[in-house]
Amino acid sequence: MSSVFYSPLPCFYKERMISGFLFDWPDKCKICKTQICKSGRIMLISSCSFGFDYLKISEDLILAGFLVKEHTPQNKSRSKNLSRFKNNIISRDHYDSIIEKTRLSIISFNDLIESEKNLAVEKYLASGEYKNDFFERMKLEIKKGLSFVHDYKQINAQIVQNINVIIETRYDGDTFDDKLSKSTHAEKAIYFGSKFLQEKLNVAKYLLHPEWINRESEKTFFRFHGCLTKYIRLYKYMFEAKNISIKTLGESYDNIYTDPEIIGVIPHTFLDNALKYSKPNSSITINVNNNREGIYFAISSFGPLIKDGEKKDIFLPFIRGKEAEKMQEEGSGYGLFIAQEIAKSMGTEIKVQQETTCESYGYLTTFSVVLPYGLE
Repeated sequence: MSSVFYSPLPCFYKERMISGFLFDWPDKCKICKTQICKSGRIMLISSCSFGFDYLKISEDLILAGFLVKEHTPQNKSRSKNLSRFKNNIISRDHYDSIIEKTRLSIISFNDLIESEKNLAVEKYLASGEYKNDFFERMKLEIKKGLSFVHDYKQINAQIVQNINVIIETRYDGDTFDDKLSKSTHAEKAIYFGSKFLQEKLNVAKYLLHPEWINRESEKTFFRFHGCLTKYIRLYKYMFEAKNISIKTLGESYDNIYTDPEIIGVIPHTFLDNALKYSKPNSSITINVNNNREGIYFAISSFGPLIKDGEKKDIFLPFIRGKEAEKMQEEGSGYGLFIAQEIAKSMGTEIKVQQETTCESYGYLTTFSVVLPYGLE
């Protein structure tokens, strides 16, 4: 499809100077440096200092270089033009007809352009090429942004080591969990905060090394239950801080086959989103059970509205829902993207469902995935 807009009168379309098919631009207009016609008011005919009429139909389209015979403003330049540029003169009736048809044409043309753009984007996303293109184009920027990940991990490791020593030596108990339960609120906050940061940094590294998602050398058979329990324990403290109750339904002790560290990104992302967007005093439900295809894992919580057309977009890199951005200005926008890539590497896919009715805490939203069984 051609992206050139054809107009009966000379025009500027998206800053491009285009001749009309009724007549061309006057020479004076071609050398005009002020281009006052671009600053006109929308749908108000005016005359420039060269004595030609112009009309701004939209911010993208300005008709100019013509003369409407019945247009009343007269000056010396305009009078000369009426005598000299007779081919550029149109009647008021002809002008009205041209303007209406041009206005409708530009609406139709822009709709067609937008439709073509959307179709091209859909084809591009469907091909999956955007993933490689995204990482190749963004790799340098990602590396810059995450250049301190290694340093952060080292610093955080020191924090973890020191808080562990404090808890181990300060409190009595048969296990570390017993001792942790006796620690102060501040000590718990440091311990769980450092663990939380450690998991965040683990997710971030897959932006730097997306090829690690499919490393066969790291895959093994293990129970998803242990992985999930780890993240529930990690987030429980932070949910309690917001007075958010956690309800767990079902259980599964079957094996899956993948990289144990990588699969942790999925429960981490589900829980992280639930924590981020749930309002205080609300609740979340964790559902895990077996079905024919694999282990069904889902987390339901109350959050912001996901608008029509956003359900697929929120799995794209660095894209968040509009209402989510309003609720939480800060957010990376890569958690669901990485989680979805990990799910797809296992032959499955993360899905999102949301109730249409807004309740007191928001819209009930469920992120779910079926993790294929590992066959030993």
